[in-house]
Amino acid sequence: MKRNRLIRQTYQIKSLSDTKILSIKYRYFVGLVVLSVIGFFLAYSSSSDTQNNTSQSRNLNLPNLAIKNTPASSHRSLIDSPSPPKTSAPRLNSISGKKLKSIEDNRQEVVTGLEAARASFLAWDKVTVKSGDNLSLIFPRVGLNARDVYLVTQIDKKAIAPLLNLKPGQLIHFGTLMQKDGTLSLEALKVALNPIEAFHVRKVNEVYYAETIKLEVDLIQKQITGKIDSSLFEAGLIAGLTDKVVMEMAHIFGWDIDFALDLRKGDHFKLILNEAFIDGNKVDDGNILAADFTNRGKTFRAIRFVDSRGLGRYYSPEGDSMRKTFNRTPVPLSRISSRFNPNRKHPILKTNRPHRGVDYAAKKGTPILATGDGKIDFIGTKGGYGRTVILSHGGKYTTLYAHMSRYKKGIRSGKRVKQGQTIGYIGSSGLATGPHLHYEFRVNGTHRNPLTVKLPKAEPLPKKYHVQFKAQATPLITQLDIPVNTSLAQSR
Repeated sequence: MKRNRLIRQTYQIKSLSDTKILSIKYRYFVGLVVLSVIGFFLAYSSSSDTQNNTSQSRNLNLPNLAIKNTPASSHRSLIDSPSPPKTSAPRLNSISGKKLKSIEDNRQEVVTGLEAARASFLAWDKVTVKSGDNLSLIFPRVGLNARDVYLVTQIDKKAIAPLLNLKPGQLIHFGTLMQKDGTLSLEALKVALNPIEAFHVRKVNEVYYAETIKLEVDLIQKQITGKIDSSLFEAGLIAGLTDKVVMEMAHIFGWDIDFALDLRKGDHFKLILNEAFIDGNKVDDGNILAADFTNRGKTFRAIRFVDSRGLGRYYSPEGDSMRKTFNRTPVPLSRISSRFNPNRKHPILKTNRPHRGVDYAAKKGTPILATGDGKIDFIGTKGGYGRTVILSHGGKYTTLYAHMSRYKKGIRSGKRVKQGQTIGYIGSSGLATGPHLHYEFRVNGTHRNPLTVKLPKAEPLPKKYHVQFKAQATPLITQLDIPVNTSLAQSR
């Protein structure tokens, strides 16, 4: 008969070192002695309360039941064993004709003290999550069994989501207690989720509870400037920025600046951002509060504002959104002749070929409009697309316009265009049965249905926030206006 691998075997128990067993027995012995003393004092107090009817009062200070577990470090840590809760020494008073505290109250204090004393007996072990691991594989490594796994997983699924989505490399800290029959019971569990959050499971009155604990973070404002020499990432590295902050800056200004092609030596930037600290140590980057970027002599500026819903967005000092939106239709005076269809049969090739765009039929020579501000990435003949223009919008979005009869005069690769600007004219170049525009919308290179894709919003800041925004933006703009020497990247 096959044994359940999760059941703790006798030989596993014996693998404990003699020293550890003696230590545990010693702590149990001390605990029993403490409890005996407490019981004696309680019995004595109860007897005195019954017999003594005088007007005198007597105070009895019991020893603190919480045995303090000295931490290895004086600094707070996500993975340090939790210090037992502080409990004040119980005080028993007897006053003539009236008891200050009932025996039941005293018993409750003792129970609280026992919980603290129990926590001091926990043995802590840690396990590193490996690829392919799950709770049924991890728990036995510290001597726990299938029942422990079952009890923990009975907690609300949302509450224990971090425990059900462990990643290789994460550390799990187990707090266990040796039972009278020699088995271990799980009393506490901790997982560090990130530098400022930790997931905890605790056992209270034989019931498990889970919670995510967030450490208190100090946000310190910092100003950083940098100068472009070769690339944005290199300039950010020299200025002391992390990849996360560089990417956020690129996203903020990506609608106006093509960081792959538009950057020039001598371009410069200035950021005002928060950095998160715990006990004086930096643990994470905060949000960019304000920034400006000078590209080819033109300066773009953005201010972050959080509205009443808690949504943080970037606006120009005038309250215009830094994000640009799109028009849904590139040819207003037209009709849709073919919709987005991944299983469409090609009208000329007679084979099943995905139609990853929308066709707008109109008279030859009808103007084709750019659906959003962008930069021309490609202009020319492109196979079955015929004469084609591809626009890039902020790095994340691209739009394609195909089957043109001709291009708008002055349109060339690398040139910027405005939303609603004419870029070409409807025709039937390439594989087309008649004059129409084939229009595609892509997000991170993936085709999306232009008629249903959720377009980025670009509404200006609502008027109700103008006063609040101005009060918040004014001091940040003042800091950005202070001239700095951009010959070297610097932070202050």
